[in-house]
Amino acid sequence: MELGEKITAYRKQAGLTIEQLARRAGVSVGALNKVTGGKTASPSFAMMQALARALGRPLADFEDGRTPAGQQISAEAMGLARDFDDLDDHGRRVVRWVAGEEKRRMTALTAPEKKPGKVIPLFGASFAAGLGEPDFGNPWEDYQVPEDSGADFAIRINGNSMEPYLPDGSVALGQKRAPRDGEVAALLLDGEFLCKQVCQDFVGNLYLFALNRDRKDADVTIPRDAERSLTCFGTILMERVPLPTDV
Repeated sequence: MELGEKITAYRKQAGLTIEQLARRAGVSVGALNKVTGGKTASPSFAMMQALARALGRPLADFEDGRTPAGQQISAEAMGLARDFDDLDDHGRRVVRWVAGEEKRRMTALTAPEKKPGKVIPLFGASFAAGLGEPDFGNPWEDYQVPEDSGADFAIRINGNSMEPYLPDGSVALGQKRAPRDGEVAALLLDGEFLCKQVCQDFVGNLYLFALNRDRKDADVTIPRDAERSLTCFGTILMERVPLPTDV
């Protein structure tokens, strides 16, 4: 006997109309008609549970209907389902909790292993996007980045003169290489940390620009013959920004 025929036979034995059965089970008449008419060959497990309760029958009586999404359910699982229906509310909550914990454990076991990261130094003193901070020995801490990251170091931005590209308080990643004109560099100028866009003219004068042109007061010009101490930590990894035209 097909599933739809079984439901119809059990409904008639219970003395119920199709509308009464649908109301008891909490399903629509249309959905129930599709099952009994054979248009829905594999109704959901939840729907079959509701129909079984409404008809006062164990799920085993609807064996063909307990194949959700085309998957066969084992005899052991059917037995557990019958036992579940016999439990009180507390017992059912315990079973649901155990099943949930076991599903999470199995998911964790089969989850793809996360790629290990690599650790680079995050320099402790802020690299100012305005006035520089003095160098007090440049303490640093470990900072983790993805294994395939090209970063060699990280700096923390202080101030708003590099916004919106490098916001105040953000961490910027850098590579240990000399910057090209138009790139942003992490610098130590006369003992002060700076993060600026760099450019050098054909005679050797060096210009350090703020990306936020509302803060061009933070620009620094270093003439070729100026006796200033300048160290470059490296180039910041970020999108290329055009050089300013308001200088």
